[in-house]
Amino acid sequence: MNLDLKGKTAIVTGGSRGIGAAISALLAESGANVMIDYLPIEKDIEGLKQVEKQIRDTGGVFDSFAGDVTSPEAMEDLCSKTLDRFGSLDILVNSAGFTVPAGIRDLSANMWESGIKVNLSGAYYATRAACRHMLSQGAGRIIYIGSAGSITGGGGSAAYSAAKAGINGLVRALSKELAPQGITVNAVLPALIETDLLRDKEPDPEKRNKYIERIPVGRFGTPEDVAYMVLFLASEYAAFITGQNIIVDGGSTYK
Repeated sequence: MNLDLKGKTAIVTGGSRGIGAAISALLAESGANVMIDYLPIEKDIEGLKQVEKQIRDTGGVFDSFAGDVTSPEAMEDLCSKTLDRFGSLDILVNSAGFTVPAGIRDLSANMWESGIKVNLSGAYYATRAACRHMLSQGAGRIIYIGSAGSITGGGGSAAYSAAKAGINGLVRALSKELAPQGITVNAVLPALIETDLLRDKEPDPEKRNKYIERIPVGRFGTPEDVAYMVLFLASEYAAFITGQNIIVDGGSTYK
């Protein structure tokens, strides 16, 4: 199976770290022009330098944009810059997200609103901006990085799980609306992936490694495990797949 994206252009929000960085690198390695959206904060900037080097080393083509997904105007600018730079917009991967571990007694109103705004509203703003261009060309791939926590209630806080459950509903609604226009809409739902998000949720390595007991395949997932599913959904082989929330979890969700 040749998953060649040559001639395609992809935006990856949150594309400088963790799962987003792995997606950016793999799409570029597969021939796509990749626009990496990131926040102008220290962790994202350092991550951007690393993924840019990785893409250069594989001969990929990329650009970057410092844009906050919670700003509808920034997402419009992101899409406009992508079109100016590459001439098309074929794939949108909504990977930006975060969680702060907190029980209901510690989950303040501001934390709740921030979690919903970044993880759900931000994905919608990017989608709405990209859709205008995809609709004009009659084709596109929209892919969300959701979470198996939308099913299990895991993920560190109620705000995170609720927002990711909202992504599942967004996928189903938009898939029905956009499929007749040639645009597929799907989500990948990871769980127990070795990223900063998992390390922030459980900083103690010994306690974190106990999570492996919950994973039938016997290891944590890697960002690349998620990126491979995204690559498939972005390819022509996935043209008949839409409205799906696909779990990538080593078998842990329904164990």
